[in-house]
Amino acid sequence: MGIIPVVNANDSVSYDEIQSEEQLFGDNDMLSAVVAVLCQADKLVIFSDIDGLYDSDPHKNVQARLISRIDRITDEMYQMAGGAGSRRGTGGMRTKLKATRYATEQGIDTIITNGKNPSSLYGIINGESIGTLFAGV
Repeated sequence: MGIIPVVNANDSVSYDEIQSEEQLFGDNDMLSAVVAVLCQADKLVIFSDIDGLYDSDPHKNVQARLISRIDRITDEMYQMAGGAGSRRGTGGMRTKLKATRYATEQGIDTIITNGKNPSSLYGIINGESIGTLFAGV
């Protein structure tokens, strides 16, 4: 495996910096996808506050099921993703899907998974099914 670029967006970034960045890239998810494409990465991992893409909102529906693999992002998935994921978020799962679509269209497998367990990167590198894998096309 080649070089793995890491794009970290921590909470200490100011609101003005985020607004300025949004004008260029939309958000940190899109920034990470752009970096992955420029670096010709094999994989992109996007951390979220949930384990991946679900068939409905797991914060509102205890019956929601994690989708382990997606081969094509559809318009229905954007509708299912909803809006901002948190009070500080700029778009939640919807912006993650936009960034994922950008990366997968360039042939980069993209995984959305929970950022509370960064050691899951080891499992991803070892080929374990963690989060939701979006296959690059």
